[in-house]
Amino acid sequence: MFLKYCGFQSEDDVTRAIENDIDAIGFIHYPKSKRHQSIEDIAQLTKLVPEKIHKVVVVVNPTKEIVAKLIEETNIDTIQFHGDEDVALLRWCNSQYPDIQIYKALPASSELVEAIETYRNEVDLFIIDTPSIHYGGTGQSFDWQLLKQLSDVPYLVAGGMDLEKIQQFEQLDIQTTGFDIASGIEVEGRKDPQAMKQISNYIKERDKNDERNNTTHSN
Repeated sequence: MFLKYCGFQSEDDVTRAIENDIDAIGFIHYPKSKRHQSIEDIAQLTKLVPEKIHKVVVVVNPTKEIVAKLIEETNIDTIQFHGDEDVALLRWCNSQYPDIQIYKALPASSELVEAIETYRNEVDLFIIDTPSIHYGGTGQSFDWQLLKQLSDVPYLVAGGMDLEKIQQFEQLDIQTTGFDIASGIEVEGRKDPQAMKQISNYIKERDKNDERNNTTHSN
């Protein structure tokens, strides 16, 4: 199960996060976000992250110049487009920077399937988030039943996810690639080391149990 922790703002929080078995860590470059970080800050923070963890920058309707600066002046290896970006921008990014992964966040709305088809050919991984005029960051969940219409689509569930909500999600017969978590690992605006550890341990231990069960059944 793919686990992404997002919205980091300090070296201490990054250091604590990478002590856990996570797959990706995210930084937000969007001035209207309470978790916004400058390009210079992201350059410093991404230096701390080992190569095995994907370094993601979240942007909202950026210019090509901003995308280029983020890629060329920081250590990120993934761009997460979180706005209403035209497919042409993602296609340009793929062409200009073929080694950079592309994530695309989409609101969980009635147009979700259509939106996925629009972007599918340019995207490595989708983030399905709670609809908001502020492009995410609500800390609120959406109706997960909407995800049952998705098939053969790699995506992370976002929107106020924490350990309790992950466990609730698992009660449903819905397949997902993993989870994207920001507010669910925060206390008073700082990342909570205990919450990060609990979620990571839970997800990875459950993955090990699944592997053991699959091995037993195959034998």
